[in-house]
Amino acid sequence: MADIPNGDLMKLLTLSQSLPLDGEFTPVMALTYIRSHDRYGELTFQDFERLITDLQDKSRCYGFGAVLEEFEIRDALNSVFNAKPEGFSPSFV
Repeated sequence: MADIPNGDLMKLLTLSQSLPLDGEFTPVMALTYIRSHDRYGELTFQDFERLITDLQDKSRCYGFGAVLEEFEIRDALNSVFNAKPEGFSPSFV
């Protein structure tokens, strides 16, 4: 994965928030959603690989780029945390 400066990610996030999306997230919005989870610091490289695998076939392409449904991101994240030995504490419901 390429290292993208945080400032560039914030520009993408600002631009994506101006799109007419209803319950859909652009990739940068999905990343922000995942990074804001209370247990984000517990995610491992393998967890991110699982998230990518779970979500890659669920993205749809519009004229401006890819989007994912918010519930699909939430479900994939819940699945990763549910698989951890300590279980899941729901902070996004």
